[in-house]
Amino acid sequence: MNKFAFLVFIRKFINKKKLFTELIFTFNITGYIPIISTILGVVMGLASSEISNLRRDRRSKRRKINSTRTLISLENERNMELLKDFWYKLNKLEEDEIEDGELKITLAHRLIKMPMPSWNDLMWRKQASFLPITFIDKEIIAISSFNNCLELLKSIYSKLIDLDAKDREYNSTYASSGVKLSKLPRSKRFQEEAPGLWDEFEEITLNLIEKGNPLSGN
Repeated sequence: MNKFAFLVFIRKFINKKKLFTELIFTFNITGYIPIISTILGVVMGLASSEISNLRRDRRSKRRKINSTRTLISLENERNMELLKDFWYKLNKLEEDEIEDGELKITLAHRLIKMPMPSWNDLMWRKQASFLPITFIDKEIIAISSFNNCLELLKSIYSKLIDLDAKDREYNSTYASSGVKLSKLPRSKRFQEEAPGLWDEFEEITLNLIEKGNPLSGN
């Protein structure tokens, strides 16, 4: 065999070996196709399920945010309507001929004879965990201020009732003992403190009514 024929033989041998190797590799890959397909199917299924869960959670979160906003807005509106109705009834009473210095004392007496509105901030407190994602900072501050003012009105109302009760108790105690009241100084704490408390109550109330529902955009 000459040199040229030997080289041709070697090249054919190499080509056959390369083809054989390719056939073996192809056979090996083909044998793993079902397994690879199964793995890919599982991965794609998990990814699809995760995407679906994320979308579902996002929709649920959005519904919760919208629900929270609506409930708190309705709560604010109810409290505002109760305040307006209370203030209207308090001021529609017939005016008597009252000296200017006694007017605030009379109004304070009228105030404590009326039942205080049953406003509350139950939904606001109950949904506390959702407030940061439901409202912007400006809205949170406005609603908190609104509720705090309502609590302050309750506090002033309670102070006036307490002052009136203590005056009555003090004066009735000496009256029942037989001592002539004309000989003792009557308690006038209500008369002394009621005008200032009334001014505070009126200022807070008018300010709340003017601003309206914190979420109404007025």
